[in-house]
Amino acid sequence: MSLKKKNSLFGTFAFRLTLWYAILFIISLIIIFFISYKILASDLVHLVDRDLLAATNKVDQEFHKEGLTQVKSDIRVGIEEEGINRVFYRLLTSNLNIVVTSDPLKWPCLNFPVLSQWASMAAGGQTNYHTLSPNDRPYNIRILSQVVDDGKYVVQIGKPMKDEEELAKVYSKVFLGAVIFLLLCGIILSWIEAQKAMKGVKRVTTTARNIGQDGIDHRVELGHEGEEIEDLAETFNHMLDRIEQLMMGLKDVTNNIAHDLRTPLTRIRGLAESTLREKDVEGYQESIGIIVEECDRLNGMINTMLEIAEVDAGLKKPEETSVDIVSLANQAYEIFLALAQDKEINFEIKSPSHPVIVLANAARLQRIIANLLDNAIKFTNSKGSICLEIKETPNEAIILVKDTGIGIASKDQSRIFEKFYRVESSRSTPGHGLGLSFVKSMVASMGGSISVVSALSQGTTFSINIPLKSL
Repeated sequence: MSLKKKNSLFGTFAFRLTLWYAILFIISLIIIFFISYKILASDLVHLVDRDLLAATNKVDQEFHKEGLTQVKSDIRVGIEEEGINRVFYRLLTSNLNIVVTSDPLKWPCLNFPVLSQWASMAAGGQTNYHTLSPNDRPYNIRILSQVVDDGKYVVQIGKPMKDEEELAKVYSKVFLGAVIFLLLCGIILSWIEAQKAMKGVKRVTTTARNIGQDGIDHRVELGHEGEEIEDLAETFNHMLDRIEQLMMGLKDVTNNIAHDLRTPLTRIRGLAESTLREKDVEGYQESIGIIVEECDRLNGMINTMLEIAEVDAGLKKPEETSVDIVSLANQAYEIFLALAQDKEINFEIKSPSHPVIVLANAARLQRIIANLLDNAIKFTNSKGSICLEIKETPNEAIILVKDTGIGIASKDQSRIFEKFYRVESSRSTPGHGLGLSFVKSMVASMGGSISVVSALSQGTTFSINIPLKSL
């Protein structure tokens, strides 16, 4: 499978992210424009209505102060001052007889029958505002109908909304220009941010490509694109570290196999050659027996190595159940007691009177305890002592295996858990150097830890801590 480098701009995530930003930005601006335009238009209408109401109230006040004659004169003057096409006045009696009005010929756009209906509504005590949209003019006309002089007359004042609508148009043009400018700025900034965010992903891709070409020692450099990208880079680097550890472990296993299998294989081959020269049946049987033992030893070594590798790689997930460590310890004590007595070793067990429950695989836990006890008996001289002790803390179960054996030198203590490593004093005893490595891997698979405290000729204490869990 090959990594194909794609150059299509439209297929990139950065382009699609920028496009979505632009669409969201446009929709947001349209909504903002619609709302703000409606508010502006409503405010402009309210301003016109306020002016019309002020003019109507002025007429009403003049009625009370000056009378009808002066009001008629003032209306005519107002029509002339404002301009024929800038303000419309009409004064009617409560019976809708016209008293004074603007020149109808100058206002052909007005529907006077409709105006009379509005005047009738006002005469009935209902002040009303209406907007006309004439066909011969590019702007609307706002009309107010209201009674004055205590209901004796009806005044209608109309004002073209030319200035207000032109202001709204100017606002629309300015807003449209601002939208285009902000949209361009938003697209540019979105593209820059998208490219910046994708730098981390590109670094991961580049690192993966380099690993495929040059080796696994490459790592993704951390940037400042954001926590998510940094988490991706750190996770990728952690994965590479883990893969490198597994590869190094595989390399170590391969090297150890090549080294440690050479001796038994050479011995088997030598025995086979010498057997060919044997002439008596007993010699044949003895040689074949030794060959079978060596094959069993090799088979056990290989199986143990495979199991350790599977556990370290996380490939082997045995079923875990609630396990009582106290019960397992008592069973191990009964099994190894006879071996200790044969060697005249004082073997004792200390454990709580109540169960200590952990979530683990019982078979693995049995093998862990068995390996530690087997080593303790193997490296403890006659008249020595061994103690298997179980303790419990609020969060952990502790397994202690103490002996008064030959001990481990301080220079060896940091390496005894390595595969195939054997201290100088143990090379004469049977074994292949995988026991403690197996124990460490099994304990780690349960979320626990193992440590050792030892001194030459004084003894050794192995301590295993396993978290207390419940189903």
